[in-house]
Amino acid sequence: MSSPGDPQANGKAHKSLKVRLRQAFVTNPCDNRRFIPCRLLESICHEKTVAQELSKAFPKSDDSFHQSRASLICHGQTRDLSITSQPCLKIFVILVLLGNVGLIESFVQHRLCDRDLPFFSTPGLTGLYSHRHKPESSLTFPDEDDQYEIIDAFLEKQWSVLIPSFEAPEAGNMRCNVYKLHDKTILPIQEVSKKKYPGGFGLVEKVKIHREHNGFNHEYFALKTMHPMIPDERDRFFQQELDAFHKATPGGHIVEIRAAFMRGESRGFLFPWADGGTLNHLWAKDPHNIVADARVPWSEFSRWICMQCHGIIRDLWAIHEPFGIHVPAGTSAEDLYGIHSDIKPDNILHFTEKDGPPLGLLKVSDLGLMKFHRLVSRTVQSKSMGNAYQTYRAPEHDMGKVRSRKIDIWAFGCLFAEFVTWAIGGENAIDLFKTARMNEDKQFPDENKGEWSEDNFFIMKTSRLTQAKAPKRKGTVDEWFSDLIKELGPDMANTFFPQFLRFIQSAMLDPDRKHRADSKQVESFLGRLLEEKPPDSRYWRFNGTIEYPKSYSRSTTGTGTW
Repeated sequence: MSSPGDPQANGKAHKSLKVRLRQAFVTNPCDNRRFIPCRLLESICHEKTVAQELSKAFPKSDDSFHQSRASLICHGQTRDLSITSQPCLKIFVILVLLGNVGLIESFVQHRLCDRDLPFFSTPGLTGLYSHRHKPESSLTFPDEDDQYEIIDAFLEKQWSVLIPSFEAPEAGNMRCNVYKLHDKTILPIQEVSKKKYPGGFGLVEKVKIHREHNGFNHEYFALKTMHPMIPDERDRFFQQELDAFHKATPGGHIVEIRAAFMRGESRGFLFPWADGGTLNHLWAKDPHNIVADARVPWSEFSRWICMQCHGIIRDLWAIHEPFGIHVPAGTSAEDLYGIHSDIKPDNILHFTEKDGPPLGLLKVSDLGLMKFHRLVSRTVQSKSMGNAYQTYRAPEHDMGKVRSRKIDIWAFGCLFAEFVTWAIGGENAIDLFKTARMNEDKQFPDENKGEWSEDNFFIMKTSRLTQAKAPKRKGTVDEWFSDLIKELGPDMANTFFPQFLRFIQSAMLDPDRKHRADSKQVESFLGRLLEEKPPDSRYWRFNGTIEYPKSYSRSTTGTGTW
């Protein structure tokens, strides 16, 4: 620690205010623009410091003037009703950075304060005016040598102190604040990841929001910036993601929007960052290590999988059926029903918070992909099925392009099947399951695909009687399920994993969407298990993951299943 007589300490104390403000700048790495955090600005420019700076700018005035002006600038306190009584500290800081503190009197005398920021210029940079006042009452600096340069510099420098703070809504029905920002606004971003992640209609980056402009209890966020598009389309997708989020259950298994913003032509969202990554990241880990790190028994691991699948389906159902099975009287035909249409492991995030469940929490992301349909036509013909993940593509994608909410159920059936595969056999088992499905595809070539084989869960087969093509669940899928159940052993026959696999097979992966379960039926099945089977029940018993080898041989018929 430096002593009072230390030259280094004295050097810091005698640095000019302008230098100290410049050293306080934080650079936003996204666009390399610099800003001063709000509380740091206030701590540097306290009343005593402001008075000292005013004494230099107005040497002919006495100390009482310097003190009263400093109080006015910092706190808005004044007895003179002819001038502003609101703080104008940010204006003062801008003028310090411009090296022209004496101009503060012009702002004070024109009753201009920080609430008037940002300022705009009249044509030809002849004056400054606020959005709160008419351009005709603009502020000019006729006594200055080059007022044009001053106005131009002020317009640019003001954005370094006009930094938004992202906060949770205080009250009301708002689930998140939506900020309308000027296109020159600098976002309070302190760090940004080098890696960019595609997300729905935008690009996702991991960012750190500066603590002084962050009203949440975590530092890192997923910043999703929408791709450039025509204004009407851009605003429609922006509002669509907000609407889907507002339909979701608060605090559930749909990823929360912390804040949304409109900045000029840009649209963006801030989500909490999932430290555990996506479901693919989870599946790349050894379940033994996960269970050991969480210090939980295997029975809790199997029950956790049930809880996550149930929570995801339950909260998705809230969007699929906003009113449950009963539609209120007087409901307009404009009421919307949602289809995610792009369920895949990359869109399931794993949150591993210190205060959360030991094994973490899974949440569905990318509600921007949500398709909405009116109540009277929520199952419609469509030429576009959206951005469906090809592995989890439902059979109806290949049959007249029928769009239905049950495409999500098929996709979740595929995802849950791989989830259980990983739980029982580890990462290698997922790869072997994929290889088996692709090998069957090679046995039944499709003239529309040529020599390409697909990793999906169904094939199109031609009926011997009618010669018409119909979708069949791949035979390798059924055989794989049977193998997993056999792997568990006969003493596990009445436990969770075998029962869940049979339900996925019969109810969720039915190629005929008319017979396929809906969200409510899946939610009811899993919810009933959690309600009826206590945590200490033998029903959740599991002996632990059996790591599959990297190669696996078995005879497969590959005949498909009606």
